[in-house]
Amino acid sequence: MGDLRRNVKNDCGDTRYGFTMVELSLSIAFISILSITIVLIITNAVSAYHRGLTLNAINSTGMDLIDDFRATIQNSLYTPVADLCARAYSGGGVNDKTKKEECLANNAEGLISRVQFGDVQLNEDSLSGAPLYGAFCTGRYSYIWNSGYFFSSDASVALPSVSLVLIGNNSSDVLEFENFKLLKVRDEGRAVCTNWENNNAELTMNNGSSFESDPPVDLLEAGANLAIYDLTAPIPADNGNNGLFYSMSFILGTVQGGINVMASGDYCSTPGGYNAAVENIDYCAINKFNFAIQATGG
Repeated sequence: MGDLRRNVKNDCGDTRYGFTMVELSLSIAFISILSITIVLIITNAVSAYHRGLTLNAINSTGMDLIDDFRATIQNSLYTPVADLCARAYSGGGVNDKTKKEECLANNAEGLISRVQFGDVQLNEDSLSGAPLYGAFCTGRYSYIWNSGYFFSSDASVALPSVSLVLIGNNSSDVLEFENFKLLKVRDEGRAVCTNWENNNAELTMNNGSSFESDPPVDLLEAGANLAIYDLTAPIPADNGNNGLFYSMSFILGTVQGGINVMASGDYCSTPGGYNAAVENIDYCAINKFNFAIQATGG
């Protein structure tokens, strides 16, 4: 291969080798473009890798939650939907009678699930009527969830997150749970749903000593970057043969990335701020899980 250097004679007649300024400029430009291209490829590859890990975490976590819902519902005692209201509000007081009538009018919907809606300021967007927290009561265990907006640095929520206070057999024996994402608590009397009051972010349960032997557990640890954004559990269908058929859905997503569950396609909103928020958008992911489970009273 020939030598690319040029022979250049100076004023003294000596011959020296070197590049011209044009050749040197072109070489530097080529190396710069090549370096930038390599950096962009590596950056995109790393981003795609981390996004893949996030999507895989959402899918695997979502399937674990479905397995937990399935096991809980399948082992819940069978109670016809028509009898739920009578059992939940069996007292003879005026208040119980009124709640029983409301329960029957709503086909016991409030004894199955509850959702609290409110306003959220998400970066530059204002979300009105977004699901903030809620509960799903099976008759054996109840699930209480706080929206991912409470754990996101991109969002500001008008209402406080829901908390739970458990009172034991001794009135001084009290446990408080707050800042949880998805709390599973022993609740055979559906106290979580019967004691629910809109805009009241504190639930109180007289749970006896059951929370000592079977304490509540957060199925989505507070340190994890995943959270529930909505959980829907319509009134189950009663097949009349000692079984209830539930058709449910929930939205699971990352707490970063400015997720807008009320959007119509682009759920990851434009990040506010500057570079730190731009990184979050790379790891924004969301998935909706739909599933059906039959409660057989096992």
